[in-house]
Amino acid sequence: MPKGVSLKVYEYIARDGVVMAFAGRNLDSFSLEDLQTLVRNRVPEGPNLEYKETAYSGRPQDIREMLRDVTALANAEGGYLIMGIREDAYGRAETLTPIEDAHTRAKAIQHACLDGIQERIQGIQVKVIETAPDQGIIVMHVPLSEQRPHMMVRDHSTDFFRRYNTDKRPMNIGEIREMVLANPRFRKLVELEVLAQRGFTAGPSSGEISEPPYIQLLTERSVERFLQRYMISSARPQVLVLVSPFIGDLVGQLYSLQDLVKRLGADQTRAYVVTRPPRDEYHRAGLAVLEQSPYVEIRYNPDVHAKLYVAWNREEEDSFALFGSGNLTASGLRYNLELGMMILSRGQGRALVRDLYQWGSQVLRTVSTRVKPITIQNPRGD
Repeated sequence: MPKGVSLKVYEYIARDGVVMAFAGRNLDSFSLEDLQTLVRNRVPEGPNLEYKETAYSGRPQDIREMLRDVTALANAEGGYLIMGIREDAYGRAETLTPIEDAHTRAKAIQHACLDGIQERIQGIQVKVIETAPDQGIIVMHVPLSEQRPHMMVRDHSTDFFRRYNTDKRPMNIGEIREMVLANPRFRKLVELEVLAQRGFTAGPSSGEISEPPYIQLLTERSVERFLQRYMISSARPQVLVLVSPFIGDLVGQLYSLQDLVKRLGADQTRAYVVTRPPRDEYHRAGLAVLEQSPYVEIRYNPDVHAKLYVAWNREEEDSFALFGSGNLTASGLRYNLELGMMILSRGQGRALVRDLYQWGSQVLRTVSTRVKPITIQNPRGD
């Protein structure tokens, strides 16, 4: 470790000439002293760290370059991109070069990442560390992504880039294929697709498989199947509708209510919950978990008997709904004999999912008393 550098400031690891700085720290803990330490100790660029003397401009070629830099980090092991540090001929931090109008630049960079990367990189952070009023260093943290590979999309062109040591290179088809196959989410989605295709039927004479049905009749663990599809999907629903007369905390189940709340927060997904006023302790415990999330709205309706669950996405074909007899309780998930119908937003199922979403998110909410509002203004903002 370089002399005078503490572990509290950053972790500095050198192995075979590869340098990793900051050790995955959240940007909320960063300070100007951290950046000055990089310069003072001449910390070099590495697979997880890149310097830029200036910020990316709004010119199309600069935006493309920025998207390539960000996706290259995401498609490797993640890391930090720091704008406002000049490097020497050996790639070592040499001096700070603060960016003018830094907050406006940082906001434009964040918007460009939201619009120009598929799938969006969850958890990406952009922070301005001020050196003077409206002047500072822009730091981006690109986390290790579970949704690799990420694709840069700009001006009707697409690219897959990956960081190799201190360089970025276009990925070839073999590397893209290997990354997809190595992604644990891919394996889970394949499992879900197999479940979805359980209802396929063979053609009477040709032996060919017919098109996937948009309706699946579920006679086992129907509510659990809805939660599973939602929890491991790579899509980020705008709204989750949960209509259940009774709700438990689901502790000990495949997915607990706390797991669902964490996913809502990670995706910044609004959740509309309609249930009966609680009388039992398990019901109060379930609502207590939901009340933790600023993205959850809770409404009471003593007459509600329907059980409806809808995941509504901006890309409508990724939406799906479940209605049937199962409550959002441990008994409804595993122990009772429940029947459910899963509807996928494809073919004629699209209109059905849309109608169920509108009924749950608008009609039923209108006639139900709100007891807990969403406290985040314009969640996600996308």
